[in-house]
Amino acid sequence: MAHYPQLTINLTKLGENVRNVLGLCADNGIDVAVVVKGANGLMPIVNAYRQAGAKTIASSRLEQLEAVRRMWPDQQTLDLRIPMLSELQQMIDCADISLESEVETLAKLDELCVAQHRTHRVILMVDLGDLREGFFKEEDLYAAARQVEDAKGLVLEGIGTNLGCYGSIEPDETNLGRLCELAEHIESVIGRKLAVVSGGASTSLSLLTHHTMPKGINHLRIGDNFLLRDMEYYFDYAIPDLNGDAFTLQAEIIEKKEKPTYPIGHISVDAFGNTPEYVDEGIRTRGLLAIGRQDIGDMTKLHPVDKRIKIYGGSSDHTIIDLTDCDGDYQLGDTVEFTLEYENVLYSTGSPYVHKKYVD
Repeated sequence: MAHYPQLTINLTKLGENVRNVLGLCADNGIDVAVVVKGANGLMPIVNAYRQAGAKTIASSRLEQLEAVRRMWPDQQTLDLRIPMLSELQQMIDCADISLESEVETLAKLDELCVAQHRTHRVILMVDLGDLREGFFKEEDLYAAARQVEDAKGLVLEGIGTNLGCYGSIEPDETNLGRLCELAEHIESVIGRKLAVVSGGASTSLSLLTHHTMPKGINHLRIGDNFLLRDMEYYFDYAIPDLNGDAFTLQAEIIEKKEKPTYPIGHISVDAFGNTPEYVDEGIRTRGLLAIGRQDIGDMTKLHPVDKRIKIYGGSSDHTIIDLTDCDGDYQLGDTVEFTLEYENVLYSTGSPYVHKKYVD
């Protein structure tokens, strides 16, 4: 018996996505850290990625890397989030490589590694304008590079940047070209080549498809493109061989009624402190689904498989849809199917209230 809401995860399609993206990157001389945090590090998905050729598993959540390390002790792992001082020991126990941007953290990390006769590889992050993590001043970056190069317990693996996740800055030839220039300067100072110049995440794939990726970029940290094709809604690129329906969501109708489309009374704020805008479309057939923002994030980013259905919005536990144009095809107890965007996958894979079904 099926339990709803249900997230169906097609492991074969995910594996195909990984092979296709890894192949595209390899053809352009780029290694990939395969990011699993977008699907909350679910082990069947990680296993599908490994079988499809993932060499490095990356996550911003150490708990996910710990689970990977327990399952596959020899798997190379990358910590994507700058570690807290309070979790450095946990981090070096489960991550071979980490992204770093604080000299104090680097010093304490070196002390730990030296005391335990181990080494840890470091990618120094550079802030090129997205204003999340990374060294902003060049001189600070160069000093940190020298600090890591001189450390006894650390290895300077390379430098990297993040673009798009906070400041919405799109990767391009100019900002990634600047990253390559910074890498070249560091190489001249330390007298050797850096193993990694990491040019960002899934948003940077657009440069590959347009053949504009700077030659010095040899590494990306990719997650979204393995899961979905939602990047195509926001960026001017497409990878035709990717599956956009590796995740599908089924939710059950718990109410179906004729109702107005404009709320009645003084409009204040919703359950999340927002004041949405409503459009008066008259009386419509509205369906209420047993799933909400706690389970899937922003439900307006769901894409109904049945194109006659429209999503109005919802609350923590409910999603409201328009069934007017569906000719009575949906009744109480029926389910509605959706494909998802990144936010929906992130929330639904982490929700204990969404049942997961794996298919091949």
